[in-house]
Amino acid sequence: MMAAEVLAPPAEGGGSEKAYRDRLFRAWVDAKRCAAESENPADHAVVAAAYTAFMRAHLAREERDLLAVEDEVARLTAENLRLRAAILRASDAVAESA
Repeated sequence: MMAAEVLAPPAEGGGSEKAYRDRLFRAWVDAKRCAAESENPADHAVVAAAYTAFMRAHLAREERDLLAVEDEVARLTAENLRLRAAILRASDAVAESA
């Protein structure tokens, strides 16, 4: 089973919440085992994503949706800061060359 399939929530009326949480738990344990001796940050990011999905599966749908929105706001804020810094660097480079 692909990681996306494991982490995807069941469709409305399309499966047991307990079975979904069990799949998430097994995915988290497998990811921890794989990343245990790894120094690759991507391996540890997979563990964090699996753990987050597992813990969020215990929340009500409204709570999960709110956290998803908060995650998106945080992602967009970080992207905005990155772009702002890039614009300022480019602006400084243009000012210095003029």
